[in-house]
Amino acid sequence: MDFDEILDRYNRSHPLARIERRPSASCDLLLALSGDMEMKMSSDMAPILVAALLECPSRGRFTLDLSRVGYISSTGVGLLATLMVSAEKRLITLSLLDMPSRVRNIMDTLGLLDFFKLEASDG
Repeated sequence: MDFDEILDRYNRSHPLARIERRPSASCDLLLALSGDMEMKMSSDMAPILVAALLECPSRGRFTLDLSRVGYISSTGVGLLATLMVSAEKRLITLSLLDMPSRVRNIMDTLGLLDFFKLEASDG
């Protein structure tokens, strides 16, 4: 099963916490997350995001658009931290795009904001 099929299967079973592949000229892979990254959803997203890392070439750029994430739990933060470490091992630049203020505040409170490459869209 290829990545797009894995993504489609995930999205059919998780209509409230979707992961969508978007075209991008600035990175090798752009995924837009939506919904709340609470414990269950973060656990369900984990294998999809790990599979996404395998889609991205070594020394590539992988961006997660968080603009439609309403909440992130400690499990969600842990998922992003694990993903960042895995990306670094493959020499992939992981960026978090358009992080909402509520999510940003949680990451900042945990003292993890400075460990991530943050980006804002032009629009």
